[in-house]
Amino acid sequence: MEANIELETGEGVAIRVIDNQQKEHKIEMYPDGEIDYHSTNGYASDPSDRTNSEDEFFSQARRYAQYHVAQETDHDTIPWDLNPDQFETVRRVLLNLSAEEVETWFGELFAQSLSHYRDHPDVDTGDVSRPHELPADKIGPESAVLYKQEIYLDDADEIEAVSGVIVEYYVAKGERRTVHHGEVPDRDPDACVEVSPAPLVAVEPFRDYLAYNLRCQIRDCYVGMGLEPPSQYKVLGPGQYRFTGKYQHFECYPEYYRKDADIPGYSHEFTPELPVSESELGGLLEATGNQSLYDQLKDTLFSA
Repeated sequence: MEANIELETGEGVAIRVIDNQQKEHKIEMYPDGEIDYHSTNGYASDPSDRTNSEDEFFSQARRYAQYHVAQETDHDTIPWDLNPDQFETVRRVLLNLSAEEVETWFGELFAQSLSHYRDHPDVDTGDVSRPHELPADKIGPESAVLYKQEIYLDDADEIEAVSGVIVEYYVAKGERRTVHHGEVPDRDPDACVEVSPAPLVAVEPFRDYLAYNLRCQIRDCYVGMGLEPPSQYKVLGPGQYRFTGKYQHFECYPEYYRKDADIPGYSHEFTPELPVSESELGGLLEATGNQSLYDQLKDTLFSA
């Protein structure tokens, strides 16, 4: 990806982008990053006439343009949910949380996730209860649900607030719904963690699970701009659900969401701090020869 800012005024920015397919894009955006104009001869103007890959290359150019303008000017043009630098700030905040702080900010999300294993004979969930019952119109098995929680930092880069648990689920093939719980500040969040139900019975490994999800989301930000991520973000596993869908269905992407994907330079690195013994995990993990306990847990959390 290459870009050159051709005009910058108080009203906005005009930028020329050459994408990875060597197609030229002319893009104009307001100072807040909203794109007002996008022209290219490289792809059909009607999205319905583009292939999935062509449409994604078109979108990559837009995301990269916003990123480049933010890097080269004082304009804040990156959407909050595609901001790798801000995600890294939040990730570091998460990793520094004590067990008590994790319980304070993410205890409800932890309980919601762990509640899926209340009836599992080999998972000691204690007296955990489910904060929010699953929607009655949800289809599929109980575990076919995605949980999210938005995170808001203050000026000192400490957690100021979090949303309640956000529940995403399907009511029909291709039809997804979202239920929000709790109140949030009247501004964009700094990040939003996304997790599937996981058999983590203590808050410390759950904290690491959230932090690793953000690391994968940072990977998604760079990949979605048509860039190779920095080496510390060349990791495998689910990041943002919207990108997982692209990795599954678009030919232009390898399967970054799969922990066992064979992508040169990428590896799966989720190794949580486990406060339970191997015997306590029991039948939760299948016997898999020479796999380590961590590797087996990865299979459980990140199987495709």
